[in-house]
Amino acid sequence: MARQAGQGGQVGRAVLAWARIALFGAGAAFLGTVIARDGADGPFPWGLIASLLLVFLTAILARRSRGIAGVGASLVFSSALAWILALCPGAGGSILVPVASPAFTTFFSASAGYIWLFGMIAVQIVAALLPRKWFRAKK
Repeated sequence: MARQAGQGGQVGRAVLAWARIALFGAGAAFLGTVIARDGADGPFPWGLIASLLLVFLTAILARRSRGIAGVGASLVFSSALAWILALCPGAGGSILVPVASPAFTTFFSASAGYIWLFGMIAVQIVAALLPRKWFRAKK
């Protein structure tokens, strides 16, 4: 009987870890989508860099917690939310990730939406390809 209680605790921790990965992935995608265009009209796209760094760190935490499968889950949840926010217009018809408007005058201004949507996938793939030994627990 005591053994079953211990297994229940492990299952609960595993479920909590997967829920945390999904929540952090979706949260990083939401925050990244909101701030990715900040600074895009100037010389330094700080919002885009901060957004991609946030997603990369989320993927690193997922990798540390659950390995490659954790990065995959983070990739699925974050990409799904970011693409839904990009493609589905709001109540007034506005979108959160504008692309290809003649009003955009700089490279980053015109390309920030594409760089964000495809860059968030790329940085998570990079996190998945990092050496396994960087994530091993020290004994």
